[in-house]
Amino acid sequence: MRVKTFYGWSETGLDRKVNEFLENSSAEIVDIKFSTPIFFFSAMVLYKPADSGKNISF
Repeated sequence: MRVKTFYGWSETGLDRKVNEFLENSSAEIVDIKFSTPIFFFSAMVLYKPADSGKNISF
């Protein structure tokens, strides 16, 4: 299992980054956690790589 963390200064920016990851990945998504600290938005995607021998990097 792997994690990918995203942050954005607006909801729109965060949405764009997470959607881009989801569209360009063949990984199995396990869960998505969302948080809104004071000055930015963040999300953490938990996923299983489609091929355990490959690393997904962005």
